Amino acid sequence: MDSLENDPKRAEPRILLVEDDKVFAAVATQILRSFAEVQWEASAEAALAVLSNEDWDLVISDVNLPAMNGLEFARQARRICPFAAILILTGNANVETAIGALRADADDFLTKPLDATALTSKATEMIALTRTCKSKGRAVVLAIGAHPDDVEIGCAGALLRHAAHGDRVNILTLTGGESGGPVSERITESQRAAELLGARLFLSGLSDTSLSVSDGGVMIGAIETVIAETQPNIVYTHSCNDVHQDHRSVHHATLVAARRVPRVYCYQAPSANIDFRPTRFIGVDEWMERKLEVIDAYKTQVKIRSYLQADFLQATARYWSRFGTSRYAEPLEVIRDNEVTHDVSETSSAQPNTAEVQAHAS
Repeated sequence: MDSLENDPKRAEPRILLVEDDKVFAAVATQILRSFAEVQWEASAEAALAVLSNEDWDLVISDVNLPAMNGLEFARQARRICPFAAILILTGNANVETAIGALRADADDFLTKPLDATALTSKATEMIALTRTCKSKGRAVVLAIGAHPDDVEIGCAGALLRHAAHGDRVNILTLTGGESGGPVSERITESQRAAELLGARLFLSGLSDTSLSVSDGGVMIGAIETVIAETQPNIVYTHSCNDVHQDHRSVHHATLVAARRVPRVYCYQAPSANIDFRPTRFIGVDEWMERKLEVIDAYKTQVKIRSYLQADFLQATARYWSRFGTSRYAEPLEVIRDNEVTHDVSETSSAQPNTAEVQAHAS
């Protein structure tokens, strides 16, 4: 708390408290006002109406609200205020509630009853996180794949790196991957992989192996819907240099749907052809082991796809590291990169005389 109170360069933190219990709200407001400006709203609807009016450092919401569930409120609040930390309050200290809060894109949760020290400590910690992320320019990332496991194979290391730097990570999978097994199993595996990545998962349910450029309007619409909801400033998608027709179709649909997104990159799939020519290489040494755990979430596919074996994935990443200084790297084709930040320690370029570019897009 001292770091916020004693820094004259920082304005007083702003907290939005959403709580229908008037007694609890009064007590919490008194505690929080010792170091922050607090606005209390008794309903999610009222809170949503004021969210876009101020630059909030922290949003605190009870999980049980009248009319709208607190988790649904958190999802909507995240869309309106992508950089503000969100804290969920709950009376149920169980794993299911914790997972629900995190899936709702909240940053953390606390269980009631709360004491002043616990609330102050957690609020101060989350306000500091918000301000750090704002100062770094936290990115909002959307990775798009035709099938379950496409995104994870191509850029799980980069996504893990984004998450580690506080960026918001979203995944859109356009089909259920039914050609590779029962949709129910593949969805369950996708959800598990997203949890390991710290990502929010969107599933469109289009038909596997039937994605076509001639019917691209459906894909474009599906992608545009998720872009409108998540507001990404970075998009990862398939390359057009790929023998799989679904991958090529998704590539073309993404370029249309993401036409206003400033940074667009294409990752490598196992079906990429020899014309796949990356010029950006993301060092993923710290995240390679975790990437293998993410891929292993797709157990039904690991059993039948040789390219999902750990040694194959490591060998591929090891090969691409030849263009940089890391041991493992993920390659990307650059479609558009309008917000470049230079940092030679993060990412390497295929052209040794060009400036190297920061991988986490801050």
